[in-house]
Amino acid sequence: MSFIAAVTFALIAAAAPQTAAAPASAPTPMSAAPARPQWLLSREGPRVVFRGALNPASGAALAQALSDESVEGLVIDSGGGDENAALDAAEVILARRLPVTVRGQCTSACANAVFAAGATRAIERAGFVSFHHSSPVIEANYQKLNAPVPEEIARGARRLRALYAARGVDPGILACAAAQIGLSDIQTQVTIPGETTPRAAWLSRHSLWLPHEATLRRYGLDFTRWGRPPSRRDVLARLRPPNPRAVVFGGARDCVSG
Repeated sequence: MSFIAAVTFALIAAAAPQTAAAPASAPTPMSAAPARPQWLLSREGPRVVFRGALNPASGAALAQALSDESVEGLVIDSGGGDENAALDAAEVILARRLPVTVRGQCTSACANAVFAAGATRAIERAGFVSFHHSSPVIEANYQKLNAPVPEEIARGARRLRALYAARGVDPGILACAAAQIGLSDIQTQVTIPGETTPRAAWLSRHSLWLPHEATLRRYGLDFTRWGRPPSRRDVLARLRPPNPRAVVFGGARDCVSG
């Protein structure tokens, strides 16, 4: 897991995928991580279905699955994870012009990279997209402190900027997300569940920003909504513990000056 995944990923819990508003055939398993999997990969007709954490192993598996010429789209339910791993899949989505559908949530690296890469985008009933910070923002923090930028961060920033330019998405949404959660340039150390070595993280007042749908569209992230939008209860059910203070529920004029 990358520096930029550290704090928020620990808060986001995987929940059962929402029932699709559009008819779909039952998923058939393709591959999975060991015993208590952090991620699952399956097929639903011509679409790949991914659920769980984006890490180097799952990102590589997802990129490989999406490269299959028989695949016509992606359905995803992910709390995010490693941004470069998400970009491995996102770059295949971009190259093959695949549609992306959110079933449940698409948070952090999933929102930054996978959702942004979609040729078209859809969000199923009660699903949501949420952001916190990103490699370009963290890169700017290091530069502000006149500190060396870790290669992992610099590489992610380069790839993400190229993705946004190719897809016509305004990267200003990443700075907006950082402003909404109150991201600071103060570093701390956190220990991720399942790991023993502390990782660097950046302090912020909140963990997630759930942008208003008008804000997503304003930054070039157009999408189709299937069914009702998420309630606060839907969003908080994904957090452990379900802390309302961790989430900023955005307004239509977030980051609009004047």
